[in-house]
Amino acid sequence: MRLSELDRSNYFRAMLLLSGKDRKISKSEQNFIDTLGEKLGFEKSFTKSAVNTFFSNEHIPNEPPRFSNREIAESFIRDGIKLIIEDPKINQDEVDWISNVARVNGINENWIFDLIEKERLSQVYENVPIKLEVESFLE
Repeated sequence: MRLSELDRSNYFRAMLLLSGKDRKISKSEQNFIDTLGEKLGFEKSFTKSAVNTFFSNEHIPNEPPRFSNREIAESFIRDGIKLIIEDPKINQDEVDWISNVARVNGINENWIFDLIEKERLSQVYENVPIKLEVESFLE
C-alpha cells in the first residue's frame, strides 16, 4: 500500500503539530521532522521552513488527522510515540494529542500507553536506531 498525497501531507503536518505541543521543538525533534519530511518526499528547504515558522504560522490546522485507513493511522501513532520519547520527560499535552489522533481514527487509546512503554524500553536498553514506521508505505 502506498501513501496518498493527502496522507503524506497529513502525516507531516500532524507530526509537526505533535512536536510543538510542548511549546518547543528540540534539536532531536527537528532532526526527526527533517528525516520524516525527506522520507515523505518533501524538499529539505520546505521541512526546515515548516519547523522554523511553526509557532508563528496560524494557517496550520490544529485538528488531529483522519487517515485514509487504520494501518496508516497506527503507523503515525508509532512514529509519533518515537518522537514523544525523544524528550527525556514525556509531555502530557503530546500524549493527549496523540490519543486524540487514535480516537479520530477508531483506535483504542489504551494501546498508546503500552507502545510508549515498549518504545522507552527499546530506546534505553537496546539502543536501537529509530526506523520510521511510515517507511513501510513508501517502498
